[in-house]
Amino acid sequence: MRVELTRNVMINGEPVKAGSFVEVEIGIANLLIGSDKAKVAPKEEPKPKLEIQQKPVKSEPKPVARRGRPKTDSGED
Repeated sequence: MRVELTRNVMINGEPVKAGSFVEVEIGIANLLIGSDKAKVAPKEEPKPKLEIQQKPVKSEPKPVARRGRPKTDSGED
């Protein structure tokens, strides 16, 4: 069962902060709700899938990257 915690509590030996939503067994949920440490969380609505529009791919080649040091003079004047 999904609950929203209203106080900081320990669930199965782990601390859980107030305001977080957790999925717990019905027995634990009833205990938390009965002790006013949680309330029933609203059902999650399925998120709508976003349609991704792809941009057209440009077929222009990229400029060639040059590596290495630039050539320098040999030091002759």
